[in-house]
Amino acid sequence: MGDSAPAGGVTNSSHTGPADGDTAAGFRGYLRRWLIDTVHLDAERVADIVLASYEALSNCAEHAYNDDVSANGAVMTMDVSHDPTEETVQVCVTDRGSWIEPDPGTVNAVRGRGLILMHRLADKCTVQARSDGTTLCLRFHRCPALNGTARAGSGLGNRVRKPGVRPGRRIESRPDGCHK
Repeated sequence: MGDSAPAGGVTNSSHTGPADGDTAAGFRGYLRRWLIDTVHLDAERVADIVLASYEALSNCAEHAYNDDVSANGAVMTMDVSHDPTEETVQVCVTDRGSWIEPDPGTVNAVRGRGLILMHRLADKCTVQARSDGTTLCLRFHRCPALNGTARAGSGLGNRVRKPGVRPGRRIESRPDGCHK
């Protein structure tokens, strides 16, 4: 567990812990501090990244091990990275459990909106389900570094939204959770 900055200036951090709510909350707090210390974003963009990432973490804690977090090896890993050249932040949550295909019939006023939320807040959301676990990655664009390497005219301090997405506009999702 820890931070590293390999060649190219990319900053990486990886954290592994039990797949439970306490770990998800701890990772959420760490991510918020890491973003504030690493990337030049307004508070709303930080909140969007943290919310989407926490949704991935809490989904892992709740669903990856079929609600049996006492299972041997019930862990989750959060990998975060910032690429100052591409001005991107990526958050990946990995488990060793099994992917449960979302049931569109379970979306209601209280539950079933996690993937929709993640797709809405992230510029790219991918789910890779494997026999040995699942990795969900969220990628966020327009995230310049704090060290002054941000390009002129990058719109720092402005609310950053997905191109073509206005507040309240619905994004249609395919059954695999990807948006059109």
